[in-house]
Parts: sequence; structure tokens; C-alpha cells
Amino acid sequence: MIPKAKTTLALVLSTVITLASCTHPVYLPSLYPAPGFTLTNQNGQVVELAHFRGKVIVMDFVYTRCPDVCGQLNYELQGIWHQLKEELRQDLVLISISFDLYDTPEVLKQYATFYDVPGWQFLTGTKEQIQQVTSDYGVGYEIKTAGANQTHASSHSVEFIHNSSVVLIDREGTVRKTYGGPELPVKD
Repeated sequence: MIPKAKTTLALVLSTVITLASCTHPVYLPSLYPAPGFTLTNQNGQVVELAHFRGKVIVMDFVYTRCPDVCGQLNYELQGIWHQLKEELRQDLVLISISFDLYDTPEVLKQYATFYDVPGWQFLTGTKEQIQQVTSDYGVGYEIKTAGANQTHASSHSVEFIHNSSVVLIDREGTVRKTYGGPELPVKD
């Protein structure tokens, strides 16, 4: 992973630890209320963002066929989770939202087996739901390769041009920090 991205993920780690810990308050600006969504997880269950109120949320946007940054980002988030003390882990939820319609709950369930984090939510939805949530959180993506008659939901050779985004949401449902861009520079 790019050194700047590792530095930014280290900042995510320290911010998560601080937000999850009641004993060490930190000031991060309240950017805006986290836009709600209803999607489907890797187990076929309907999941709403509001279900996680009271927890610190680290959310990213990925697709399972990504040849590089998505898997690296999720392994880094897994590493952050493993570095936390058990009591802090209980206050943290990791959410990965796929913007690729190929990523059905079944595909996401298989993908989830690569990551050893209990409760990690891998989410998908309809084209309209995904467009709404990615728009709400400022995530850009577009199909890089696809034949004229292929849909990205069925093609096995599709790649996306996309930015990397990690969103930090506090217990009250407020976005406190967004890390984004190809090298995860901070955007507020």
C-alpha cells in the first residue's frame, strides 16, 4: 500500500481508538448527520445504518473483483480492528458497501471469509440504492472495462475507476471524518 495511505490509516486507527474509548475524548468536527440507508448484507439480511447507533462506524466502499486497492484497504481495516483492545472492538462496526451489482449477498458472503472480523457488514443493494448511498457519501465510480453488450452485473472482467473512501461515523450518527482519494488524502 502507498505510504501516505498507510499513514492515513494509522490516523484512522488512532481516531477510532479515541472515539471508541470513553476515557480519552478527542475533538473532531461534526461534519454532517450521516445519511441513512437500507441495504442487504452478506447473509441476505436487511440492514439500516440506524441499526448501529451507539457504535463507532468505519465504512468503506469497495467491490469484490477489485484487483488492488479494495482488498488492501479492507486488510488494513482488519489490522486496525485486531490492534484494538477487546472492549474497544465491541464499540466498533466495520461496514463495506459494494458499488458493483455483481456483488450479490452470496458473493459478499464468500468475500467476507477473507476477513477475520466478527460482525463486519458487507452490503449491497439495487442499482438505485447504491447510487443513492455513494452519492450521499461522495463516492465516485465508473465502469472501466465492459463490452458494449455487457452489464456490469454479469461481466466477469469488469473493473471500475473509483476513489477510495473511508468514512468515520460517531455513536450519535454524525460523520466526523472522511478519508478519500486514490492515496486516501483527507477531504472534509
